[in-house]
Amino acid sequence: MGLEQVIGEVRRDGDARAQKLIDDARAQAAKLVAEAEAQARSYEEQRLAQAGRDAEQVKAQVLSSAEFEARKVVLTTEAELREELRRTLVEGFSALPQDVRDGHVKKLLATAKSVLGGSGRVWSTRKDQDAASAGPYEHAGTLDGAGGIVVESDDGTQRLDLSYETLLGDLWRDVLREEAALFG
Repeated sequence: MGLEQVIGEVRRDGDARAQKLIDDARAQAAKLVAEAEAQARSYEEQRLAQAGRDAEQVKAQVLSSAEFEARKVVLTTEAELREELRRTLVEGFSALPQDVRDGHVKKLLATAKSVLGGSGRVWSTRKDQDAASAGPYEHAGTLDGAGGIVVESDDGTQRLDLSYETLLGDLWRDVLREEAALFG
């Protein structure tokens, strides 16, 4: 065999080995690209799933916050309505006709007498002064308010507040307790 033939055979053998190396490298590169694409898809799916969970969590938080704010608005409005009703009642008590007020004061004086006895001092609003003075107690002065009386025992150790505002306050607490039991 001649030199040219040997060189040709070495060249063919080298070309075959080079082609095999190139084919192996291409196959390895394709395998690496496929693995990288699979990893990227897996990562993308994980991120999308996490984003979905995060979105649900944010949605739940926003809903919870909105419900809290709505409940706060409802409670504030209810409190404002209760206070407005209470003010309206006190104004209504203040505007009662004199004969009705005199009847109330007479009954309140009887209640005071049963609790404190028949002597002591009484305070009343200006509108109720005549009716309060007609009772067994010495009229000691005037009160600010819608009506009613405050009576003090002779020795000053006991004081009974029967003003409209105090009586309404006692009833108001009972009403609020009952309301809480009904709607709480």
